[in-house]
Amino acid sequence: MLEKKTTRLRRIFESDRTELMPFGVMPIHAQMAERAGFGSFHISGGISSWWNGLPDVGLMTRTEIIDAARRIVQATDIPIYCDADTGYGGIQNVRKTVQDFIAAGVAGIHLEDQRDPKKAGGQAGIALVSDEEAIGRLRAAVEARDELDPDFVITARTDGYGAGGGGLEEALRRGKLYRQETAVDVIFYEGIRTWEEVRYLLSETPGPTYAIASPSYAGPTPSVDELSKMGQAINIVPFILPAIQEPWKLLLKVRDTGELAPIDEYNARLSDFAGTDEFAGWGDGFVKPSYQEVRGLEERFLPADQQRDYDTIHD
Repeated sequence: MLEKKTTRLRRIFESDRTELMPFGVMPIHAQMAERAGFGSFHISGGISSWWNGLPDVGLMTRTEIIDAARRIVQATDIPIYCDADTGYGGIQNVRKTVQDFIAAGVAGIHLEDQRDPKKAGGQAGIALVSDEEAIGRLRAAVEARDELDPDFVITARTDGYGAGGGGLEEALRRGKLYRQETAVDVIFYEGIRTWEEVRYLLSETPGPTYAIASPSYAGPTPSVDELSKMGQAINIVPFILPAIQEPWKLLLKVRDTGELAPIDEYNARLSDFAGTDEFAGWGDGFVKPSYQEVRGLEERFLPADQQRDYDTIHD
């Protein structure tokens, strides 16, 4: 019998080795991660907003995020971990958020201590709720978790580092407070500037913990071995952001030249990878159910004259 996805995600966070966790926003992104051999996938709230043409200021609703997450869950067999912002409202909203994510098949979420309306991590002007409100928010989430699936992972994210009046010690104070006063599973420090600061936070925080270091300040990411020694539970892999730049450059070339040759050349280069592990496109490796599974279902249950022709190639 297969282990539950929530249990598998919990084991990832409890492991002594850092898990590299690709993140994105679409089923194809998660399928790419799964096919590449990664054991989990993270749905980014910020990129979800951007992908829908919105700024990351809490405009996407719980329903929109959970509907997107459900499609990603159904498209893959690996545990899905999702950004749940502040829980989308008051205590009752937080409780409903956990219930709905569990019902959608998501394996875990992180909840932050920002005041609504929230901002993207690392932006200026971030404000936090009081200690008491943050603790109540997390306790409500944990209670909902324990009623439905105790293995569902609840992560407490603190923006104490970048909030007004905050800093390294405020982030640490909040992280340790949430660990002591709630039964959350993981502590997550957002927007840290340097890897030295990450190392300090990880060393001072008991239990599964991770931090996101700002690429603009922190410099190169340490190796997995180094991250594991630091105590980093997971490290996100934001492969979607650089991937969008190539199509953007192509679009600018077409605009400037009025010619489609750059697109033709790009597609020709892609076709060279077809049939190899380096090709990411439509086909049985990236769809679920696969074309072969669809064909098998039709052969088992449809009369022969109603089965689609998958073999004939028409000129």
